[in-house]
Amino acid sequence: MTFWLRCSLEKGMLPGEYAVEMETSEAGKISLFAPADKVRAADNLMRVEMLQDNNGGGVFVRLPARPFEISSQTVKVPSNAVVRIE
Repeated sequence: MTFWLRCSLEKGMLPGEYAVEMETSEAGKISLFAPADKVRAADNLMRVEMLQDNNGGGVFVRLPARPFEISSQTVKVPSNAVVRIE
């Protein structure tokens, strides 16, 4: 199963990357550059690895790159921000 995170996407500064902005449950808005193969630009989705689902209390995910605002690639996001696609 593949997990995707709803986010805002724009073309990055370099070819093959996207500038990503997302809302987290604990750190507020964060941003990063993600490789093009980790996003579905038409759907505003970024592929993530789900680590833990807290049954409506948020979801811990690993991002494909480290955000600028925090030092960890693991963040907690709202449950409704994660899309499961098989």
